[in-house]
Amino acid sequence: MHNFFLFLITLFCWSPTWYVIKFQLGYVDPLVSVFYRFLIASIVIFIYLLIKKKSLNFSFNHHIWFLFFGTSIYSINYVFFYISNTYLISAFPAIVFSTVVIMNILGEGFYFKKKPSLKTLIGAFIGMIGILIIFNDEIFNFNFTNSTHVGLFLALIGTLSASTGNMIHQRNLNNNFPLIQTIAYAMLYGSIVTLLITQVRGSELLFEYSFEYIASLVYLSIPGSIFAFIFYLKLLEKVGAGRAGYVGVVMPVLALLISTVFENLEWQIDLIIGFPILIVGAVLVINQKIKSVK
Repeated sequence: MHNFFLFLITLFCWSPTWYVIKFQLGYVDPLVSVFYRFLIASIVIFIYLLIKKKSLNFSFNHHIWFLFFGTSIYSINYVFFYISNTYLISAFPAIVFSTVVIMNILGEGFYFKKKPSLKTLIGAFIGMIGILIIFNDEIFNFNFTNSTHVGLFLALIGTLSASTGNMIHQRNLNNNFPLIQTIAYAMLYGSIVTLLITQVRGSELLFEYSFEYIASLVYLSIPGSIFAFIFYLKLLEKVGAGRAGYVGVVMPVLALLISTVFENLEWQIDLIIGFPILIVGAVLVINQKIKSVK
């Protein structure tokens, strides 16, 4: 499948999720909703694999790495982002997530000994300037009594967890792990880890039977999880984690448009100036040849 097609499908499946998550917040604990989301997604994939008679037997070592992958990218990542959405309008966590392209480049260097090029370092530096401009007040006046500051901090932790998951998946690819089975087990394990977190927090396993909650849960589970991750991880397999992370850079553009229309986002001067700078930096990072990691 063509890389650009993979990119577009991933982008249009993922971008609305930042806004759709808002319909998951309220009666049901956000982390319980994360549990439901990935449990449903994993069940759907397992049904598909059983219908296709694909092998589901793997070694203990495989399952350990499925667990690591699922915990980082389908549990911790979303736990922090769902909570951050209780503090912020949907576009701002998406903007924070755009830093995943820089984290991925640095992660490839740390874990796989890939030295970043001068172009990468320049792009990362420019991207960080964009982030500093957009969130200058929140960064330089950070405190845990300001809900916006807390939301941004949580989103940053979620992004780091997602990038870690990308590195684990790159490792799994290098060891010939099958994509669909990996996603199925990882989503299952991720949902179980999230369930354990909800119980430690003392959350009740409630369910909301409103149309908005069920419809948003279906969207987040199927297009927003199954389709988005299959196509994104396939893209990562073909072009590397650094370039695949470009999805996280373009995604805030659509997220900002959605927030502008549905959440009445007002474009302040720091956002108007900083966002294009962030995009320029990210383009410099991904607009280069990425050697395959072996």
